[in-house]
Amino acid sequence: MKLLTAIAAAGMLVATPVLAQSAADEQDKADYHQAQADAARARDAKIDARVQADASSADAANAQAQANAAQSDAANLQARANAVKSEANAAQSQANASQEQAEAARAQAQQSAADQAAALARADDARAAIESQ
Repeated sequence: MKLLTAIAAAGMLVATPVLAQSAADEQDKADYHQAQADAARARDAKIDARVQADASSADAANAQAQANAAQSDAANLQARANAVKSEANAAQSQANASQEQAEAARAQAQQSAADQAAALARADDARAAIESQ
């Protein structure tokens, strides 16, 4: 029995380095596979990030195009507003000129009425002078 125990103990001592080496090999394989899985996840994350960056870039380009179109529309509206304002200023100037002409015509009409009244008065005086003779 002692012999069997001694043989078993000797077998254990011989098997322990082999088992330890085998466990270390298995751990190395597990570490290798884990590193490969981590690399695959990192690669997938990189691809996802690139896709998201491309989508964000496209969104930014679309937003820039919309901003440019809005700015162009605003410039066109401003130009139209300036043209309408210019037309309004021209119409106001013409209205002012017409008002001045109307005031001059009114003053001329008043002068003509005064001249007519003076002429009628002279005519009345002349008639009275003729009649009194």
